[in-house]
Amino acid sequence: MNRGHNIERGAGYVAASIPKDHPLLVLFAHKKPIGLLVKKMLAFKPDILMVSSMTLGWVRAVQIMKSFKIASPGTPVLVGGIHATILKEETLENHVYIDYACVGEGETFIKEFLVKYKTPPFFEIANLVYRNKAGVFLNPVRPPEDLKTLPKFPWDIFPRPLSVGKYKLLYVTASRGCPYSCTYCGNRVYLELYGKSYIRQRPINQVLDELEELADKHEFGEFYFSDDMMFTDIDYVKELFSGIKKRLNKPYGCMGRCEYVDKSFADFLQATGCSYVAMGVECGDENFRRKYLKRFMTNDQIITSFKLLQDRGIRTTSFNMIGYPFYFDDDLCRSTIEINKVIDPDILQLSWFYPFRGTQLYDYCVENSLISGKALSSYHAGSILKMHIGKNNSPERYLEKLS
Repeated sequence: MNRGHNIERGAGYVAASIPKDHPLLVLFAHKKPIGLLVKKMLAFKPDILMVSSMTLGWVRAVQIMKSFKIASPGTPVLVGGIHATILKEETLENHVYIDYACVGEGETFIKEFLVKYKTPPFFEIANLVYRNKAGVFLNPVRPPEDLKTLPKFPWDIFPRPLSVGKYKLLYVTASRGCPYSCTYCGNRVYLELYGKSYIRQRPINQVLDELEELADKHEFGEFYFSDDMMFTDIDYVKELFSGIKKRLNKPYGCMGRCEYVDKSFADFLQATGCSYVAMGVECGDENFRRKYLKRFMTNDQIITSFKLLQDRGIRTTSFNMIGYPFYFDDDLCRSTIEINKVIDPDILQLSWFYPFRGTQLYDYCVENSLISGKALSSYHAGSILKMHIGKNNSPERYLEKLS
């Protein structure tokens, strides 16, 4: 796993789904020397190497898989995660060191994979990308996972401390999926793969039991729901957050969208112990957001929602991007500066726009030959667009210069 500050829920659930009779070594590759990682893998002598990677960790993940495969050519390599899901057959077509890929969710897949491995029905497994003499093939994709049947999440495999940051946030989830198709977000890939059935919630009692156990066993400040779009089902959210207040009386935070935050909902969040809400602004130009990002909230909605939360003592973060694939990006940056001056969030998070495969803005960048080919490992490391190469690598300093 290419671990940063977050808890990889998908990879964690896949690890928990592996039958107990299969010994498992879990390694977190983030910032670890590749040679040391491969040495640990070889010492474990795995029957299969499984790698989970997001797009920004893909170059490093390929380096790890290549180094391992050269040292242990007889050991098959299986890769999963959003980048492999986006690439599908290309995962194997472009990388001879990868033997198999999982497209989509992997909990049920991995159980079937390990049972059928080396048997004739192996190549019938749904979600599997495989290679034979005739080429590379993708099997049909199974329906999304039933969240009621997920195994217990394996918190014990993650390094301590589990919490991060000044407020000791403990990242948790209650749902999967987002109903929106923003032009810069890879969520579109899953909506195309699964349709609306991709948007699901875990049983509330299951979530509360998990939170209660975490509160009993671990030191942290607040729960933080890092779900893609926590406010999709407001009735579910109200029941869950009310349950947290009643059973745990522990502060919590979440990601959401400003369109959902009116006075009544802000009052509810305050009453149930919400301490923190992070919401996307992305760009201060309302017309640009609507036309190019498919974000349809108004500036008035953004300003009102942040004020409603702040007036109730709820901390806020605004998510913002710079470096869009347009030559009027400096003007967009200035509009972003201005709206953030008005909403005055506790945290203003800035990142460079990244053209993720599978997104509409990626297609636009390819059609207009805008991508430089530069590899990045972070949203904050700079831009890979030709028009922005050479600008200050720090988005914060770039905004300061413009303002």
